[in-house]
Amino acid sequence: MDSRERVRMAVNHKTPDRVPIDLGSMRSSGIATIAYNNLRKKLNIDKKEPPKMYDFIQQLAYPDKEVMELFHVDTIDAGQAFLQHFDEWKQWELNDGSKCLIPKFLNIEISKENTVYVLSGDGIRLGKKPKSSLYVDQCYWVYRDQESIPDDFYDKDLDEHVWAIPSPPWHLDIFNDQQYKEFINGIKNLYENTSYSIVLAVGCNMFETGAFLRGMENFMMDMYADKNKTKKLLDRLVERNMVKLERIIGGVGKYIDFLQFGDDLGGQDGPFMSPEIYREVFKPRHKKMWDFVHEKSKCKVFLHSCGSIYKLLPDLIDAGLDVLNPVQTTSRDMEPEKLKKEFGKNIVFWGGCCNTRDVLANGTPEKVKKDVEERIKILGEGGGLVFNQIHNILADVPPENVIAMFKAAYNYRKY
Repeated sequence: MDSRERVRMAVNHKTPDRVPIDLGSMRSSGIATIAYNNLRKKLNIDKKEPPKMYDFIQQLAYPDKEVMELFHVDTIDAGQAFLQHFDEWKQWELNDGSKCLIPKFLNIEISKENTVYVLSGDGIRLGKKPKSSLYVDQCYWVYRDQESIPDDFYDKDLDEHVWAIPSPPWHLDIFNDQQYKEFINGIKNLYENTSYSIVLAVGCNMFETGAFLRGMENFMMDMYADKNKTKKLLDRLVERNMVKLERIIGGVGKYIDFLQFGDDLGGQDGPFMSPEIYREVFKPRHKKMWDFVHEKSKCKVFLHSCGSIYKLLPDLIDAGLDVLNPVQTTSRDMEPEKLKKEFGKNIVFWGGCCNTRDVLANGTPEKVKKDVEERIKILGEGGGLVFNQIHNILADVPPENVIAMFKAAYNYRKY
């Protein structure tokens, strides 16, 4: 059974030969570059070039082929098909003094205080990383200082936030014919020359984009107190997303297994909105996009949403959700037993298999192994699980624990 077959079997709620394994197939299932450098050193992987830090915002590295093979990884980020030449990258020094490569297309400015700013194409500071910080924070909200959501939206404004800073393949403009051809050929080659199950991040965020544009506090009030303008903004976002999805599916839909959407809908203690507000404001718009994916392709709808979203899951499933990530079992109402019992026949759990906050960062390798085995036993019974830790492996995670986690996942055979 190759990787693509294994993932497809699990996603169809059948029991494969072992649980499929993910490392870095999307921007919430990966590894911080500092942790990755420590991991390469521990594994005695001596490469001429430092790792590629493709996601500057979260400081995430692409896992090398050697590491993916060693950990028996079955999935891959479609972005790995691009920027294959080292002259498309430049060297960067991380907080711990170790080195990496970052894409040359990034527009970066460093202040005299050594604060790093990530800029838009026209030079606006969208995000900042102080010298002491490990990550980039948003520092510009295009509509935050306006009294309300504006009546008219300009496309340029809707892309004026830090999370619009591209990571591959979105350095390409798929509405430019030449770059669209490069986009198609890159993913086609990845499909034909590997057996990985391919994940393509499409974003298409709605709640998050509203918060990125208005600021969290404003948008949380907008969706209750100004529903008409909120819906108008979301409809404009969906309109743009539908055009993008049509172009993506028409070009590479037959080569990829998952279209990865993003929309953090919950915090530690519950959703950011009531089920009633989700049902009225967000669900019809999710459904419109996800129905299109299902009607036009065989791709699965993969949603990344952190937090406690238990109360929203019935509506998300009804809207067309196939795959949930990162399955934040450390938040309220998200116990793995409860999720598997109530929703295990309807959705695939992509994650939830190692407590990143406590066990992976602070436990022993033995505790990591035990945690992994307990989670796979619960979430993997009868298929419906792709193994991944709960969100990204952060910079301070010991390499011994990373190794123990993937070793335990690969060796688990007690379905």
